[in-house]
Amino acid sequence: MSLLQVQVLGFILVVAFIAAFAGHRLAVADGAAGGKAWGWAGLSAAATVVDLGTVYSALELSKGSPSPARIGAAVLGVLCAVAVAVVAYGLAGATVSRGCRWCVTATAFSVAMSVFAVMINLVG
Repeated sequence: MSLLQVQVLGFILVVAFIAAFAGHRLAVADGAAGGKAWGWAGLSAAATVVDLGTVYSALELSKGSPSPARIGAAVLGVLCAVAVAVVAYGLAGATVSRGCRWCVTATAFSVAMSVFAVMINLVG
């Protein structure tokens, strides 16, 4: 395992911790009980690990430094996922709670990243 891989995995863990904290705080702000708030925290962390793992796989970091073509494809995929998430945020509407709106947005982003992972593996 190279130093780059160790650093990326460490980064994924730190970001997952931050996402879990944010998910917990949003759940508490929405009035969720203790168990439900921790459920949101766990889902936030899991989605973060999956999304960043998708980028890790798309860049093929397990094979060493990524090629410029792989970097471009990964950036394009993430930008498309962000566009889908922005649309989902807008469609969620202001009538739902803030936590629910962000949950819909995060779900849309994760689904778009999963589609990106399938497409990048099919295209090669």
